Amino acid sequence: MSLDKRKSAGFTLLELSVVILLMAILLGFSLPRFSALFDSTLIQESQKIASLLRKMRLQAILKNQNIRFIFDTKNSRYSILTSKSSDPSQFIPHEKYSNPISLPEPLEIYQVTQEVSEVRESRFAGEKIEFDKIFGRTYQFNIDSSGFVDLFTVKLKDQDSRITVSIVNIMGKIVIGEELSL
Repeated sequence: MSLDKRKSAGFTLLELSVVILLMAILLGFSLPRFSALFDSTLIQESQKIASLLRKMRLQAILKNQNIRFIFDTKNSRYSILTSKSSDPSQFIPHEKYSNPISLPEPLEIYQVTQEVSEVRESRFAGEKIEFDKIFGRTYQFNIDSSGFVDLFTVKLKDQDSRITVSIVNIMGKIVIGEELSL
């Protein structure tokens, strides 16, 4: 065997390094999407609500619209309405989300709270009583055309866990957190 044939029989260290680098880059892009397949439906829905809130805030600013989110605790669904800033009292269904968005079974919206002093909480012996699911209330929150957002918290639950999606400042900062079971 000649010396030239022996040299061309394998891969160089440089070639192997380039292939490994490309595989690492592809793996880095695919892992976050792959790990989302294993997230619970509760986490996926809370992230969907948070993403939709961010998207609607951006739309309100860019298109000079007012956006209204309506959360229905009885039917565990939410709706999105829009209005032009020239006529802020006339809301119509959003063109892309014209029908209410229902949470998949067994998820439900069990409580919605507004973060202002006008909201009164029912208390019995120091414990908060949650009547939302029993009486089925709807809550409305607005995003105005300048991007300011009403402060509120939406609490979702399934059989095993609970999670909150909160707007914590008027600039639309969203915090998602799991509630501890008592």
